[in-house]
Amino acid sequence: MRKGTKEKRRKTSLQTKQIFAFSIIIICFMTIMLVLHIRTVMTVRQMTYDKMRAQAEYYLDSYEVEINHAINLQIEFFNDRKLAFLAQPNLGLDDYERRDALLAVKEKLDNIAGVSNLVESCTFYIPKSEYKITPSAVRRMDQSDFEDMEEYMKYGSNSINYAGNKFFSVEMGQASDGVDVDYNFVFVLTFSTEQIEKQLEILNTTENSGIFIYNEKYAAMLENRSAECSSEQILKELKKDETGEFAKVQEVTAGGGRYLVFVGGTGAMGLFVQYTEEDAIMSYISQSWIYLILCLIFMIVISTVFILYTNKIIHKPMSLLMEAFGKVKEGDLEQHIYRSEDDEFAYLYNGFNDMEDQLRHLIDEVYVQTNLAQKAQLKQLQAQINPHFLYNSFFTLSRRIKRQDYDNAEEFAKHLGNYFRYLTRNGSDYIPLGQEVAHAKSYAAIQGVRFAGRLSVEFGELPEEYAAYQVPRLILQPLLENAFEHGLENRISDGLLRISFSENSQEFRITVEDNGEEAGDSDIEQMRKSLSETEQEEVTGIVNIHRRLQFYFKNKAGLSIVRSQLGGVAVSIWILPETILDEGQEKPEVQGERGQG
Repeated sequence: MRKGTKEKRRKTSLQTKQIFAFSIIIICFMTIMLVLHIRTVMTVRQMTYDKMRAQAEYYLDSYEVEINHAINLQIEFFNDRKLAFLAQPNLGLDDYERRDALLAVKEKLDNIAGVSNLVESCTFYIPKSEYKITPSAVRRMDQSDFEDMEEYMKYGSNSINYAGNKFFSVEMGQASDGVDVDYNFVFVLTFSTEQIEKQLEILNTTENSGIFIYNEKYAAMLENRSAECSSEQILKELKKDETGEFAKVQEVTAGGGRYLVFVGGTGAMGLFVQYTEEDAIMSYISQSWIYLILCLIFMIVISTVFILYTNKIIHKPMSLLMEAFGKVKEGDLEQHIYRSEDDEFAYLYNGFNDMEDQLRHLIDEVYVQTNLAQKAQLKQLQAQINPHFLYNSFFTLSRRIKRQDYDNAEEFAKHLGNYFRYLTRNGSDYIPLGQEVAHAKSYAAIQGVRFAGRLSVEFGELPEEYAAYQVPRLILQPLLENAFEHGLENRISDGLLRISFSENSQEFRITVEDNGEEAGDSDIEQMRKSLSETEQEEVTGIVNIHRRLQFYFKNKAGLSIVRSQLGGVAVSIWILPETILDEGQEKPEVQGERGQG
């Protein structure tokens, strides 16, 4: 289960890396697009300010030229020598000369009024002669004209003034003919607010925008706007810098909207200001967010499709190959994998199948060779045991018959027959543990008769639940034989051989121990060491048993050798309970059975 989880996690990590890579690409792409969008917004905003600056400069330049030209003509008007005759009624001009002078002034006023469409009217007052001259008429001043003149004279010269929703310029002066006599007059030049607003309208070409001219001295304002927000609201939100002047470029929030504002400068009539709603110029750029989102969705869809496609053509075939390798790792060499498409994975699958066949062939060869070697060791062990034991057993049986001890001779012969029948059986190399214990009992009984008077045998009872468990043949009797030959053979009396069975939650144990004193601690240590050595020139019976147990139970069984509490050597067969199989269960695939196959 844990291996499967690792393989699944490994497979998932490939997809995770792929998703991570696509995520990085998408993030980088969207970051670039976002940066480009921000730069575009900044560029458009800057272009908007540049446009407003250019319009302001153009308007102020052309506007100031016209205004200044009209004012200069107004000032130069006083250099006309005929004004002296009109301003001095006592010079004695006849009617024709007076009429000619008045018409000349009227004509010049008409010329000044036609200089620019910004000039609405020109009015010339000659209070001493009581004439009021305009481009369209020359007449005598009445009381209201005197009152208007006096009102204009309050504003003084050299400035643009505002009153009655009109901008005007007032010049007061004198005309001299070389005589030290002053004749006062007043020249009023009125500018057309309608024409000024029309020019503002021409410049106001952006939707939801506005332009206004504000005269701070008179709190007068001329405007043209298409925005919902009024110019007064914009003016109220304008901010000044450290010098007390309005900042050229500003962004203000007024009337529920956000506006880009450019303060163009102060002209003859006042402060020139342009503003445009940010959403109006950014509306088409704002739509780019929709395109960005659509592009993001498109990239995610494409990435998902690509990942699913690569999962189909790469991850799934790779997963199948990894699962096949996992089965090989667990020992299953029978699972071939195939692919219908003729691609790289088909080549890998065929190579994997060939590798699996070759591994199975090599393993079969190793199994056969190993099994034959083990069988040879077993046959050698049997050959070593049988002749010597057979001779001694027959001598013992012969002596009992000579003594006419027929009952014990019959029992002895029965044990001897069971013993040799077990050794010469050509069945499986793996038998129930109960049969192995019964064979060891027969051997112990035979040896007990042979060494009667010198030693005794204590043979415990095998727990019933372990009788059917499968074990390799000849794992217990050789341990008894080893104890008789090397531990008790030289024992003259009081020899003891004990065979016991024990179990706990960790293992099942069969212990063969004696009270022989021939083996020292160094001998026991050497026996222990021989169990762990993998290469030996001569494999003893104990080492053979240990290896067969380890092979059959996959290193979860074996022998252990310690000093017995009886004084001799204690050799134990230990087996982990979960590895033991009874007769009704399927055996694991082991070398002996593979070799026989």
